[in-house]
Amino acid sequence: MAEHAFSDVPVAVVTGGSTGLGFEIASHFAKNGYHLVLVGRNEERLKTAHAKIKLASHHPVQYYICDVTIQSEVQQLFKHIESDCNRLDVLLNCVGKSDRGLLQDLSAESLSSLIDANLLSALYCTQQSLQLLERSHGVIVNIGSLASKVGARFIGGYSIAKHGLAGMTQQFRLELKERGIHVCLLSPGPIRRTDEGQRYEDRMSENLPEQARRPGGGTRVKGLSSSVVAAVALKMVRKRQPDRVLPGYLRLLIGVGHLWPRLGDWLLLKFTSSHS
Repeated sequence: MAEHAFSDVPVAVVTGGSTGLGFEIASHFAKNGYHLVLVGRNEERLKTAHAKIKLASHHPVQYYICDVTIQSEVQQLFKHIESDCNRLDVLLNCVGKSDRGLLQDLSAESLSSLIDANLLSALYCTQQSLQLLERSHGVIVNIGSLASKVGARFIGGYSIAKHGLAGMTQQFRLELKERGIHVCLLSPGPIRRTDEGQRYEDRMSENLPEQARRPGGGTRVKGLSSSVVAAVALKMVRKRQPDRVLPGYLRLLIGVGHLWPRLGDWLLLKFTSSHS
């Protein structure tokens, strides 16, 4: 869906921007001077998000219907973006999918679906955005998770997919540096939501404890505000930061766990225990 684009206004593309954290990030960038491009699969949700964001923005807001796990659709998406916007400054890969389960029960089909949503979607969008981002010396932000850094219990194949995203992000950052493109990873902990505890009812194995239904597999980390995460995403773009973990104090604990794996395992068990 095209609108008139202003060449002096930076353009930000947000995949998965019609709901949840992606919507909050899209709204924040629109309010801070970006020509916003929303990307999602559901036209009704995109129209609703587009209308809400447009009310608070002084710059163009567009949306495109695209399943970013399908490479051919992503190719067409960025052809439209180049034609309609003629520039791209920021790509925010916010599409993601989680589940709940034990690895001993993980099927190849479930893992493939998680990799499609969390990893391949970002890969396809990054690949197709490079020519536009090279012109602007732009920035790519991949939205990871604490599961990008550690392998917690009860979250099925999610950590496998998010670890892949973390590795891909660093590799792209090194490969694209000479082209002037910066690639960064934002790894937030559980996000506060009104439907807490009910998000995984259709993706829960029967043999899991009740705590697995909670964000982060029951981790005892205070839920983050999506507006805080969105503000950090904008800061990472402006300062071209490589990697952020939220809440910030967890980076130290993650580092300790990597240096001393036994201690790291103990900390993970402590933080995901069902008892205080």
